[in-house]
Amino acid sequence: MEWNRLQTVHLTEDMRKKLEEIENYLEKQDYFSNEKLNRSRIIDMLILTFYDLFVAENSRTKYPNRLAELKKITPKDNQKLLRELMRQGRSMEFLLYINLGIYQSLSQVNGSYTPKELRSYQTGDSREINMLMNQIMQIINDDIARNKQIKDSKRKKA
Repeated sequence: MEWNRLQTVHLTEDMRKKLEEIENYLEKQDYFSNEKLNRSRIIDMLILTFYDLFVAENSRTKYPNRLAELKKITPKDNQKLLRELMRQGRSMEFLLYINLGIYQSLSQVNGSYTPKELRSYQTGDSREINMLMNQIMQIINDDIARNKQIKDSKRKKA
C-alpha cells in the first residue's frame, strides 16, 4: 500500500467522537503547552504511540496478544515496579559503600594494595573464592526462601 503525503480519512461517527475525545485529552495535558495541537499532529502522535507500543519492540507479538498485555498493566503494577527499582537502587548504593569501606580497609592495612590485585571469582582458580561465593549464594537462596515463606503465611492469614 502506498501512501500520499496528503490523506483524507473517512471516519464513522463513533470514531470521530473518539478522535475528538483524544484531542480534548491532549489539549488538557501540560506536556503540550508549548506546541500547537492540530489534527495532523494528533494523528502523528497516534501513529507514533501505536508504533512504540506495538511495532518497535514487539514486532513478533501478534496484535491481539500485545493489546491484552497492555490492558493487563495497571497503575498498581507500575507502582510495584517503581518500588522494586527504588529498592534495587538502595541496594546498589549499599553495596557501593560496603565495597568502598572494604577497599579503604585494605588500603590502610596494606599501604601498597591496589584493586588490580583482586582475582576474578569467575575464573574458578581459587578454592577460597569458590567457597566464599558458594556461601554467599547459599545465604541469598536461604533469604529468598525465608521471604517466600513470610509472604505465603501473610497470604494465608488474609
